[in-house]
Amino acid sequence: AEGGGMQVTAAKLPKFADPAISVNQLDDEAAAAMLQAVDGIKGTSVFSFRGDRLLKSTPEGALKYIARRNAVFLGESHSSRDDKLLMKSILVELSRLRGASSLAVGLEMVQMPFQPILDWYVYRAPISKDSDRTLFRESEWAQRWGWDYDNYLPVLRYCQLKKIRMLGLNAEEEATARVRDGGLTALTAEERERLIVDAEGFVGDALEPSFPTYVDAVLRPSFAAHVDMGIFPSGDDNTFRNFVGNRILWDEAMASTAARYLAQHPKKLLVGLVGGDHVKTGHGIPSRVERILGNLGMANARTASVALNPSWKLYSQSKTLVELKKVRQALSERQRAEA
Repeated sequence: AEGGGMQVTAAKLPKFADPAISVNQLDDEAAAAMLQAVDGIKGTSVFSFRGDRLLKSTPEGALKYIARRNAVFLGESHSSRDDKLLMKSILVELSRLRGASSLAVGLEMVQMPFQPILDWYVYRAPISKDSDRTLFRESEWAQRWGWDYDNYLPVLRYCQLKKIRMLGLNAEEEATARVRDGGLTALTAEERERLIVDAEGFVGDALEPSFPTYVDAVLRPSFAAHVDMGIFPSGDDNTFRNFVGNRILWDEAMASTAARYLAQHPKKLLVGLVGGDHVKTGHGIPSRVERILGNLGMANARTASVALNPSWKLYSQSKTLVELKKVRQALSERQRAEA
């Protein structure tokens, strides 16, 4: 990672003024269907980490905890429709606890330059399939994200109906592609200042003693999967180094976008929908948001990480705490012993 001693002042931060809110017209039956929490959250199993222990919690307790944060990031599997339905249910419950006007939703799926189309969709577009199609087309979803758009519609439509601000969190592909090919030095000065609010903290994070463990535990398996899918032509050291640079830029840019918004709207709760890897360990987006907000002058900024329907390893401070295959294997062995 590279960076200088860039000082950030409020004057340098883009303004995230919420547009004037209009009221979309919707018949009562359609409104009731949109507002319904899909499958609800009451029967959901919830676990939380206390130190290095995994404890059973309750949906109500988890929601109250989340509602007191500045930001919560929900880690999803991009191919899972169930994850999006669960997020929609969480949004419904948080709207009940805090009020929809106190919420904002951050999306990994939409890149920063496409913020105007998100604002149009939430505040000015009629609620219709034509508006859904316009958002898909104008955000260049197919080219820049690619995962099934229909799976995300329950979240997008709920935000539109309830006038919940949606933020495009991600750095633009034009910048990240250059980093994938040439490393972080390929960024221009303008891009570094815009995408990395806290340059010193960004460099410091990569120098933490726990960072190599995070790279091996989280990033290296992800890199191997990308190589297997043919996204990278080879798994050599230089390609992996640029992959790591790109991933930490991705996380830092999303954290910077979220922190800028929260610094200007300190009473809001930002709910981020991002891939599962981005919420793991003290080097994921949530910890980066806390660090950036602290350096911007927000005392005691608090975030939370949530794994939606996890089928992947759960980590805390780069230590593997739960591996579902091993848990299932142990249970099977116990059952066989008791038979």
